[in-house]
Amino acid sequence: MRADLILPILVLAAALAAAVYSYRGRRRRVSTRTTPGGSEMWGAGGDTRTPALSPAEALAHAEDAIRIRAAQVAAASPDAPPAALAAAEAALTTARTELAEARRQWAKGEDPAAVREHSTRADAVLKAEAPAFAALRRG
Repeated sequence: MRADLILPILVLAAALAAAVYSYRGRRRRVSTRTTPGGSEMWGAGGDTRTPALSPAEALAHAEDAIRIRAAQVAAASPDAPPAALAAAEAALTTARTELAEARRQWAKGEDPAAVREHSTRADAVLKAEAPAFAALRRG
């Protein structure tokens, strides 16, 4: 009779240990986080402000956006409208130019606000041409 209870008790103990381990890990991550962690940070009012990105974060965000949009252009359907393809390529060229300027300023240690501004402009150019990128997918 006792031998039949050993396995369920071991399973229960393992599940309890896993739950405690994950709970403690989550509490540790929340307590050491340096970025806003959700609604508790902004209060119950649901503040919609977005925290300002550091220049390095803005550069990384713009690089990711360009990489994703370039992959969309590369994977464009042969039936995609030529006007949408041209608009998407022009937006990529402009965004890459803005990103190159942001990288240049970052490398020279110039004003971080200017680095952030160029990175934001690169992202804004890509967002402005979102319909063109969407047309490449639909084609």
